[in-house]
Amino acid sequence: MTDFMIHLPGNWRYVYQFASGLSQYKCVEASLAMAGQIAYPTRYANPTQLMSQIYSQYVGPDVSSDTRGTTKEDALAWLHSQNIGYVDMESMLGNLDELHAEIQAQNRQNVPQLITIGDESFLHDARSGHTLHNWADALNHGAHTMLRVGYSDVMGYGLYEEPAAAPNFSQPVAIPWQNFLDGHVVGCIAIMPHNVPTPPAGFSFQHGTWPLPKPTFDQAKAESTLQAAMAALASLQHDLDTLKTEV
Repeated sequence: MTDFMIHLPGNWRYVYQFASGLSQYKCVEASLAMAGQIAYPTRYANPTQLMSQIYSQYVGPDVSSDTRGTTKEDALAWLHSQNIGYVDMESMLGNLDELHAEIQAQNRQNVPQLITIGDESFLHDARSGHTLHNWADALNHGAHTMLRVGYSDVMGYGLYEEPAAAPNFSQPVAIPWQNFLDGHVVGCIAIMPHNVPTPPAGFSFQHGTWPLPKPTFDQAKAESTLQAAMAALASLQHDLDTLKTEV
């Protein structure tokens, strides 16, 4: 059994979306603040403050009475404003098997995703079986966004930095992929890590490596080729000299 986990910068910090007196609806902003640290490890000194700033900029005052959520368009606008590369995977939402294979391939190449489930009441901790959002069972069945950072190749779960999980759940939280099938994946955005450009449209991480490997200079092979060429040239010169003598 192997858990594939993307590389997190040494100074990377988890962001919890809840705080007394502030809006409780900042899962997208918390996930963006965590993703931003992967794209730019030294840019954001206070990720929790960044979460609040994003909410205030795109949604409204970060106060407990503000219950509005954040749209995908807002999230993409923030990523664009920060020059963070991303791939909007909306075109794959109609084929979740293909989406699952692609995000696994991305994780193996150190690419995380912002992923949104349509009904958070389906979310469970794969290790304990406990419900992650117990309030959703009684109050609502709203959408929720988190940061996917890896997966198990055997146990059927993904690894998620889950901004709403209670502190007693260790991060990253293991969540079964079946939960996302039951609760419906309604959004998925791949985030390019530090110094990795956005791949061209249509690129598949399942069938290629990104960025493309840089060509390497094999000095020994080059010297061997040069020596062979020089030997061939010397032999040709010898043949020409012989031919001149005979003539």
